[in-house]
Amino acid sequence: MWNLKWGLVIFTLSFCPLGVIPASIDLISGIGSRLQKGAEMLRYMNMSVDPCEDFYEFTCGNWNRYHSAAKGDATQTGFLENLQKSLSEKLMEILITPESVDTAVDRTVKDFYRSCLNLAALKNNYPLKLRELIGEFGEMPALAGAAWQEQQFDWLETVAKIAYKYGIGILTPAEVSIDLVDGSVNRLYLRTAELSLGSKHVYLDKSNSRLIQGITIVVYSRLIDFLGMDVELAKATAKEIIDFETALARGIDDVNSVSDYREVIALDTIESLHQKYAGHLDIKKLMYLSFGTLPNLRVYSNPKYIRHLIQLMQVTPRRTVANYIFYKLIRKFLVEVPMTEQKLQENCLKGMKPRFFKIFDNIMYRRFMSREIEQGIHSMWQEIKHTFTQNLASDKYQWIDGLTRLYAIEKVKAMKMDIVSYKDYDFQAVFGDLQVNNHDYVENLKALYALASKNHRESITKPPKPTELGEELSTSPANILNENMVKVPVSMLQPYQVWSTQFPNAFNYAVLGSLLSHELIHGFDDAGRGYDVSGKPLQWWDLLSSIYFKERSQCFNEQYHGYIFQNRQLPYGDQHENIADNGGVRLAYNAYLNWYRETLQKQPHQISETMPGLDFSDKKLFFISYGQLWCGDINPLIRQYQESTDAHVPDKFRVIGPLSNFDEFSNVFQCPPGSGMNPLKKCEIY
Repeated sequence: MWNLKWGLVIFTLSFCPLGVIPASIDLISGIGSRLQKGAEMLRYMNMSVDPCEDFYEFTCGNWNRYHSAAKGDATQTGFLENLQKSLSEKLMEILITPESVDTAVDRTVKDFYRSCLNLAALKNNYPLKLRELIGEFGEMPALAGAAWQEQQFDWLETVAKIAYKYGIGILTPAEVSIDLVDGSVNRLYLRTAELSLGSKHVYLDKSNSRLIQGITIVVYSRLIDFLGMDVELAKATAKEIIDFETALARGIDDVNSVSDYREVIALDTIESLHQKYAGHLDIKKLMYLSFGTLPNLRVYSNPKYIRHLIQLMQVTPRRTVANYIFYKLIRKFLVEVPMTEQKLQENCLKGMKPRFFKIFDNIMYRRFMSREIEQGIHSMWQEIKHTFTQNLASDKYQWIDGLTRLYAIEKVKAMKMDIVSYKDYDFQAVFGDLQVNNHDYVENLKALYALASKNHRESITKPPKPTELGEELSTSPANILNENMVKVPVSMLQPYQVWSTQFPNAFNYAVLGSLLSHELIHGFDDAGRGYDVSGKPLQWWDLLSSIYFKERSQCFNEQYHGYIFQNRQLPYGDQHENIADNGGVRLAYNAYLNWYRETLQKQPHQISETMPGLDFSDKKLFFISYGQLWCGDINPLIRQYQESTDAHVPDKFRVIGPLSNFDEFSNVFQCPPGSGMNPLKKCEIY
């Protein structure tokens, strides 16, 4: 997963070995959770299917009976989605419950949440408040009608003033962040517009017309509900906004890695950038109004996008541009007010996550983290790293030159794993000045945005901070290539979910172990192998090994393009996720076997590698647990959207692809050559 925007204390106390049932007061609850997990896993399986023909159907065939995306209000269900749902439920309960252990910032966030829950009382005043917000920067033509003063509208000045006051970037978002290459300095980034549907391909591919119709209806409904706009006017304005965004999308490059991003940007001084677009785009004015000063920093920008934006502004009516800008402004202040209290709680939490994800992660860390869990996960990580270095040092990867493998070993040894706790983050320094009440959500949002913008402007003169993945880092592990570090979100720390001392280690390594191994392999995929031990760009692979790597990668390209999903072939694309899936499950499995052999020698009578109710143990249990990691269902329209925006293949092929390439899987399940899960041709890199 790509996103340009990208603390931990390791406890060293003793712990019970993974997979060994401890004699403690948690034993009864642990056994109960083990029984429950076994029953749950069995419920999802379809035993009538031959595991050698379709292992996904074998492990997940009954998933939809219990978690259908066609029922209820879930557009997508899955193991990891359930994990996030469970975390959200815990967090919503915490946010409405005052506790003696709450910090001052905790109490501020809880007041903010309560103000959102009180939106029903604000509903009649919501349109007025949003119109007042627009009035801080001008008038929206669709609301002003014939009274709108077109000649007084300056789009650049408007977006810059919005950026200065609230830090909301529209059309030309300008921000300060650490340099992509040199981690010792800050840079300015003049980014491309944020698209409502994420990827340009969603807008430009005619097969996505239903998605475009859908987002147009959403905009139309919001204009009516939140601004009190006339129905026909709202329809026309919504179409105008999405048509303009579609035109914007033509100039935006979809990128899937830091390497891709660096290929489409240029680094200039503000002066040189200003001269480059003189007469068409006043860069100095944009920067000065956005930051209140001209920062003494060099600027990364996308020349293609800027040229496209200049041309688009020359042919687009000012009314259209103004309507677009003010819609994008109020969009940041909208929360749908549903019919039920439960749904309102969910909407409020969803709206707050991008703004308070660090606080939420820290609250959950303080609530659920134990020394046993933290130490156990770190122990697993060390076993995974040790296994991969063993493989690199052996004859397993003879196609990679010896010196290149030696450097790869050094990179693995240097790679760190961090549980994202924000344990040492100074929340008081960042949020201490935030003044909120428990009844006016819009005013609270304005205060929050204004404070964030102020803090961001002050970062111009401060030392660079590590890049952040933002809220996305709260939902799934990630390899931060420019730090050579794998970060694990707190969602993974919930008891009895993806890891537990009470579960067999076959499960632990298959689920959390595979996710960690997947991220480690990203450090050596087509993008990650371009970074050195410290996270700096470096081409350390020799030429011949690189050629072999590309040949093996092409094998994955052909294999995955041959899969049929919903009557269509999977598209060609970047193979880094497929490489990580394949290498990750192999690495996790081998790390599990290493752990098993070592523990069998030391404590042969204490290993319990079975799950109650399942007639499978150790190796088979590992593969079944891995398969159920990717059980899921998705609304067809959402699947179409994901195909245009997600680098991952559909969940089914995250099981079938890697396991059909893995000889050990076929050996364990005794799959005959040529069967569905044991094809004669296999692909392998790691």
